[in-house]
Amino acid sequence: MKKIISLIALTSTTLLTSAWVQAGNTGYVNYRHQYTEESRMHSDRVKFGTRLESGWGFEGELKYKTAGDRQDVAFDNTVGSGHELTVSYQYKLDSKWTFTPSFQLESIEKSTAYKTGLKVGYKLTDELSLSGRYRFDSIKLDRDKVNKNMAYNASDDQTVNRYDVWLNYAPKGSAWAYEYQFIYFDADYIRYDNDTSDYEQNAAFKYKWDKNWTPFFEVGDIKVNATDDERQLRLRVGVQYNFL
Repeated sequence: MKKIISLIALTSTTLLTSAWVQAGNTGYVNYRHQYTEESRMHSDRVKFGTRLESGWGFEGELKYKTAGDRQDVAFDNTVGSGHELTVSYQYKLDSKWTFTPSFQLESIEKSTAYKTGLKVGYKLTDELSLSGRYRFDSIKLDRDKVNKNMAYNASDDQTVNRYDVWLNYAPKGSAWAYEYQFIYFDADYIRYDNDTSDYEQNAAFKYKWDKNWTPFFEVGDIKVNATDDERQLRLRVGVQYNFL
């Protein structure tokens, strides 16, 4: 039943996105499959959104994963893994600078997170751009699922200061585009190696098949768990359809 409701919600949002696009705005639907090397778990995400001519943007994200702890199993016994809604406003100062404040609401089984951020983008050249974002995440935990045996986790509330940096390169005359992202987390609970700080890296390779379709592949470096310094490879593959 949950899958049917999610499918109806996704279909309805896609139709609304198409309507917005026909009114002169832009929109997209993005599907992504993920696999993590050490934990050997599969998961999926569907994201859809639109950016209005006024600068306002609206996004929705549905997340799924393989139920339980079954390793190396994809597209079988899939269950919901949360959802996220985002509202943002993109302000273009000039041809080089953009400022995008945003608010996100993420809900999963164990918590609800309220995320407020500001992204600043700068176009270095026609091919190269740099952007950075600060985001503050306020996480409200399910009181019945708080791990009171772990240091810093015996609290119903958690906070994270998140810092993102992106470097984007899209060479002229090529269908390929490249993106590198670095993320640093500063939290008030144990995240990685028995410490409250953590980091991630991600490299994305995108191919513009035509004006609508863009398949992509990503390679990431992420933690395995919160209690040691072990790292793992994260692989993602997907496709984005742009409404133009």
